Amino acid sequence: MQLLKLDNVVIESAPDGALGFDVSHPISFDQAKQAFQSGFSFCIRYVPRLEPKVNQPASLGDITFEEANDILDSGLALFLVQHVSRAGWDATGTKGMQYGKNAAIYASNCGFPSGMNLFLDLEEVDSASPANDIQDFCNQWFHEVNNVRYVPGVYVGSKNGLNAEQLFSGTKFKHYWHAASQADPPTPRPGDRGYQLFQPLNLSSAQLSKLKNVKLIDKIGLGNNPAFEIDLKFASTTIKDVDLDFTVTDKKGGSIQWIRR
Repeated sequence: MQLLKLDNVVIESAPDGALGFDVSHPISFDQAKQAFQSGFSFCIRYVPRLEPKVNQPASLGDITFEEANDILDSGLALFLVQHVSRAGWDATGTKGMQYGKNAAIYASNCGFPSGMNLFLDLEEVDSASPANDIQDFCNQWFHEVNNVRYVPGVYVGSKNGLNAEQLFSGTKFKHYWHAASQADPPTPRPGDRGYQLFQPLNLSSAQLSKLKNVKLIDKIGLGNNPAFEIDLKFASTTIKDVDLDFTVTDKKGGSIQWIRR
Protein backbone atom coordinates (compact mmCIF):
# COMPACT_ATOMS: atom_id res chain seq x y z
CA MET A 1 0.00 0.00 0.00
CA GLN A 2 1.37 3.41 -0.99
CA LEU A 3 1.49 5.87 1.88
CA LEU A 4 -0.18 9.24 1.41
CA LYS A 5 1.93 12.40 1.57
CA LEU A 6 0.99 16.07 1.38
CA ASP A 7 3.43 17.44 -1.18
CA ASN A 8 4.93 20.91 -1.55
CA VAL A 9 4.25 22.02 2.01
CA VAL A 10 6.50 23.87 4.44
CA ILE A 11 6.44 24.22 8.22
CA GLU A 12 6.05 27.85 9.29
CA SER A 13 6.07 29.65 12.63
CA ALA A 14 2.86 31.64 12.85
CA PRO A 15 3.25 35.44 12.98
CA ASP A 16 1.59 37.51 15.67
CA GLY A 17 -1.97 38.56 14.99
CA ALA A 18 -2.91 36.09 12.27
CA LEU A 19 -6.65 35.38 12.14
CA GLY A 20 -8.07 31.96 11.42
CA PHE A 21 -10.80 29.56 12.48
CA ASP A 22 -11.38 26.09 13.85
CA VAL A 23 -14.20 24.01 12.41
CA SER A 24 -15.33 20.49 13.30
CA HIS A 25 -16.75 19.57 9.88
CA PRO A 26 -15.22 19.39 6.40
CA ILE A 27 -14.94 22.48 4.23
CA SER A 28 -14.62 22.63 0.45
CA PHE A 29 -11.91 24.22 -1.68
CA ASP A 30 -14.30 27.05 -2.60
CA GLN A 31 -15.10 27.75 1.05
CA ALA A 32 -11.43 27.71 2.01
CA LYS A 33 -10.51 29.95 -0.93
CA GLN A 34 -13.15 32.54 -0.08
CA ALA A 35 -11.99 32.50 3.56
CA PHE A 36 -8.41 33.12 2.45
CA GLN A 37 -9.44 35.90 0.09
CA SER A 38 -11.43 37.50 2.91
CA GLY A 39 -8.35 37.84 5.14
CA PHE A 40 -8.18 34.60 7.10
CA SER A 41 -4.72 33.06 7.37
CA PHE A 42 -5.29 29.56 8.72
CA CYS A 43 -7.73 26.77 9.44
CA ILE A 44 -7.68 24.20 12.25
CA ARG A 45 -9.29 20.83 11.50
CA TYR A 46 -9.97 17.68 13.49
CA VAL A 47 -8.60 14.16 13.84
CA PRO A 48 -10.37 11.30 15.70
CA ARG A 49 -9.90 9.71 19.11
CA LEU A 50 -10.87 6.28 17.81
CA GLU A 51 -8.41 3.83 16.29
CA PRO A 52 -7.76 5.09 12.76
CA LYS A 53 -7.57 3.47 9.35
CA VAL A 54 -5.65 4.89 6.42
CA ASN A 55 -7.45 8.05 5.30
CA GLN A 56 -10.74 6.69 6.64
CA PRO A 57 -12.42 9.19 8.98
CA ALA A 58 -13.85 7.79 12.18
CA SER A 59 -16.61 10.38 11.86
CA LEU A 60 -17.81 12.83 9.24
CA GLY A 61 -16.04 15.58 11.17
CA ASP A 62 -12.51 14.23 10.63
CA ILE A 63 -10.14 15.70 8.06
CA THR A 64 -9.05 13.57 5.10
CA PHE A 65 -6.09 13.74 2.73
CA GLU A 66 -8.34 15.18 0.03
CA GLU A 67 -9.72 17.94 2.24
CA ALA A 68 -6.25 18.82 3.50
CA ASN A 69 -5.11 19.32 -0.09
CA ASP A 70 -8.12 21.52 -0.81
CA ILE A 71 -7.42 23.71 2.23
CA LEU A 72 -3.72 24.01 1.43
CA ASP A 73 -4.40 24.74 -2.26
CA SER A 74 -6.66 27.62 -1.16
CA GLY A 75 -3.75 29.50 0.44
CA LEU A 76 -4.75 28.83 4.05
CA ALA A 77 -2.25 27.41 6.51
CA LEU A 78 -3.36 24.31 8.39
CA PHE A 79 -2.87 22.45 11.65
CA LEU A 80 -4.79 19.90 13.69
CA VAL A 81 -6.70 19.23 16.91
CA GLN A 82 -8.23 16.00 18.22
CA HIS A 83 -11.94 15.58 18.94
CA VAL A 84 -12.70 15.62 22.67
CA SER A 85 -14.81 13.02 24.52
CA ARG A 86 -18.33 13.78 25.69
CA ALA A 87 -18.59 16.04 28.74
CA GLY A 88 -17.77 14.30 32.00
CA TRP A 89 -15.05 11.98 30.68
CA ASP A 90 -12.47 10.62 33.12
CA ALA A 91 -8.78 11.29 32.48
CA THR A 92 -6.27 8.45 32.83
CA GLY A 93 -2.75 7.84 31.62
CA THR A 94 -3.88 4.80 29.65
CA LYS A 95 -6.52 6.84 27.87
CA GLY A 96 -3.99 9.59 27.11
CA MET A 97 -1.63 7.01 25.61
CA GLN A 98 -4.35 5.55 23.38
CA TYR A 99 -5.81 8.88 22.25
CA GLY A 100 -2.37 10.31 21.52
CA LYS A 101 -1.38 7.25 19.52
CA ASN A 102 -4.62 7.38 17.53
CA ALA A 103 -4.21 11.10 16.76
CA ALA A 104 -0.63 10.71 15.58
CA ILE A 105 -1.31 7.63 13.44
CA TYR A 106 -4.33 9.23 11.79
CA ALA A 107 -2.40 12.43 10.99
CA SER A 108 0.45 10.36 9.56
CA ASN A 109 -1.95 8.19 7.54
CA CYS A 110 -3.43 11.36 6.02
CA GLY A 111 0.02 12.48 4.89
CA PHE A 112 0.67 15.28 7.37
CA PRO A 113 4.39 15.99 7.84
CA SER A 114 6.25 15.82 11.12
CA GLY A 115 7.12 19.14 12.73
CA MET A 116 3.62 20.65 12.69
CA ASN A 117 1.29 21.24 15.63
CA LEU A 118 -1.23 18.61 16.68
CA PHE A 119 -3.41 19.68 19.63
CA LEU A 120 -5.11 17.82 22.45
CA ASP A 121 -8.54 19.21 23.37
CA LEU A 122 -8.62 19.37 27.19
CA GLU A 123 -12.08 20.35 28.39
CA GLU A 124 -15.21 19.09 30.16
CA VAL A 125 -13.24 16.62 32.30
CA ASP A 126 -15.10 14.78 35.07
CA SER A 127 -14.82 16.97 38.18
CA ALA A 128 -13.90 13.83 40.16
CA SER A 129 -10.72 13.31 38.10
CA PRO A 130 -7.70 14.22 40.27
CA ALA A 131 -5.30 16.78 38.84
CA ASN A 132 -2.44 14.27 38.79
CA ASP A 133 -4.55 11.90 36.65
CA ILE A 134 -5.29 14.74 34.23
CA GLN A 135 -1.57 15.59 34.09
CA ASP A 136 -0.76 11.93 33.45
CA PHE A 137 -3.34 11.84 30.66
CA CYS A 138 -1.79 14.96 29.11
CA ASN A 139 1.79 13.73 29.40
CA GLN A 140 1.04 10.28 27.99
CA TRP A 141 -0.78 11.94 25.08
CA PHE A 142 2.21 14.25 24.59
CA HIS A 143 4.61 11.29 24.58
CA GLU A 144 2.71 9.40 21.88
CA VAL A 145 2.36 12.42 19.58
CA ASN A 146 5.94 13.53 20.13
CA ASN A 147 7.18 10.01 19.32
CA VAL A 148 5.79 10.39 15.81
CA ARG A 149 7.54 13.78 15.62
CA TYR A 150 4.46 15.96 15.59
CA VAL A 151 4.62 19.01 17.85
CA PRO A 152 2.11 18.46 20.68
CA GLY A 153 -0.08 21.30 21.92
CA VAL A 154 -3.06 21.58 24.23
CA TYR A 155 -6.36 23.46 23.89
CA VAL A 156 -7.25 24.60 27.40
CA GLY A 157 -11.02 24.73 27.60
CA SER A 158 -13.76 24.88 30.21
CA LYS A 159 -13.61 22.43 33.12
CA ASN A 160 -10.08 21.36 32.24
CA GLY A 161 -9.31 20.46 35.87
CA LEU A 162 -5.90 22.15 36.17
CA ASN A 163 -4.60 25.37 37.72
CA ALA A 164 -1.72 27.41 36.28
CA GLU A 165 1.00 25.51 38.15
CA GLN A 166 -0.45 22.13 37.23
CA LEU A 167 -0.86 23.15 33.58
CA PHE A 168 2.32 25.08 32.81
CA SER A 169 4.70 23.24 35.16
CA GLY A 170 3.02 19.83 35.42
CA THR A 171 2.53 19.07 31.72
CA LYS A 172 5.18 18.78 28.99
CA PHE A 173 3.51 21.04 26.44
CA LYS A 174 5.16 24.11 24.95
CA HIS A 175 2.17 25.13 22.84
CA TYR A 176 -0.99 26.34 24.63
CA TRP A 177 -4.32 27.42 23.14
CA HIS A 178 -6.71 29.53 25.25
CA ALA A 179 -10.39 28.68 24.78
CA ALA A 180 -13.17 31.25 24.47
CA SER A 181 -14.24 30.45 28.05
CA GLN A 182 -13.03 33.37 30.17
CA ALA A 183 -13.31 31.61 33.53
CA ASP A 184 -11.57 28.25 33.18
CA PRO A 185 -8.28 28.55 31.25
CA PRO A 186 -5.68 29.39 33.93
CA THR A 187 -4.01 32.79 33.87
CA PRO A 188 -0.27 32.26 33.40
CA ARG A 189 1.96 33.07 36.37
CA PRO A 190 5.02 35.31 35.98
CA GLY A 191 7.58 33.13 34.27
CA ASP A 192 5.05 30.83 32.54
CA ARG A 193 5.27 30.81 28.76
CA GLY A 194 1.54 31.47 28.40
CA TYR A 195 -0.63 30.99 25.32
CA GLN A 196 0.17 31.09 21.60
CA LEU A 197 -3.40 30.91 20.33
CA PHE A 198 -6.55 32.60 21.57
CA GLN A 199 -10.18 31.83 20.77
CA PRO A 200 -12.00 35.10 21.56
CA LEU A 201 -15.67 35.65 22.16
CA ASN A 202 -15.56 38.86 20.10
CA LEU A 203 -13.05 40.41 17.70
CA SER A 204 -11.53 43.81 18.37
CA SER A 205 -12.09 46.59 15.85
CA ALA A 206 -8.46 46.22 14.74
CA GLN A 207 -8.93 42.50 14.12
CA LEU A 208 -12.19 43.05 12.28
CA SER A 209 -10.47 45.57 9.98
CA LYS A 210 -8.28 42.75 8.63
CA LEU A 211 -11.33 41.02 7.15
CA LYS A 212 -13.32 41.90 4.03
CA ASN A 213 -16.26 40.49 2.12
CA VAL A 214 -17.41 38.30 4.99
CA LYS A 215 -20.22 38.59 7.51
CA LEU A 216 -19.84 37.18 11.01
CA ILE A 217 -23.25 35.69 11.83
CA ASP A 218 -23.96 35.77 15.59
CA LYS A 219 -25.88 32.68 16.74
CA ILE A 220 -25.63 32.89 20.54
CA GLY A 221 -26.11 36.58 21.35
CA LEU A 222 -22.51 37.82 21.55
CA GLY A 223 -23.27 41.22 20.06
CA ASN A 224 -20.84 43.21 17.92
CA ASN A 225 -17.99 41.43 16.10
CA PRO A 226 -18.91 37.89 17.28
CA ALA A 227 -16.14 35.30 17.05
CA PHE A 228 -17.42 32.16 18.82
CA GLU A 229 -19.93 29.62 17.49
CA ILE A 230 -20.66 31.74 14.44
CA ASP A 231 -21.29 31.28 10.72
CA LEU A 232 -18.97 32.87 8.14
CA LYS A 233 -21.06 34.19 5.25
CA PHE A 234 -19.11 34.93 2.07
CA ALA A 235 -20.27 36.09 -1.36
CA SER A 236 -21.38 32.67 -2.59
CA THR A 237 -20.94 30.26 0.33
CA THR A 238 -21.27 29.97 4.11
CA ILE A 239 -19.08 28.04 6.54
CA LYS A 240 -21.28 27.12 9.46
CA ASP A 241 -20.40 26.61 13.12
CA VAL A 242 -16.88 28.00 13.37
CA ASP A 243 -14.83 29.61 16.13
CA LEU A 244 -12.33 32.32 15.29
CA ASP A 245 -8.77 32.28 16.62
CA PHE A 246 -5.73 34.55 16.59
CA THR A 247 -2.03 33.88 17.09
CA VAL A 248 0.54 35.43 19.43
CA THR A 249 4.16 34.72 20.33
CA ASP A 250 4.33 33.45 23.91
CA LYS A 251 6.57 34.84 26.65
CA LYS A 252 9.36 32.40 25.80
CA GLY A 253 9.34 33.11 22.07
CA GLY A 254 7.21 30.10 21.11
CA SER A 255 4.62 30.16 18.34
CA ILE A 256 2.20 27.93 16.48
CA GLN A 257 3.80 25.60 13.93
CA TRP A 258 1.55 25.17 10.91
CA ILE A 259 1.91 23.93 7.36
CA ARG A 260 1.38 25.96 4.22
CA ARG A 261 1.64 25.29 0.50
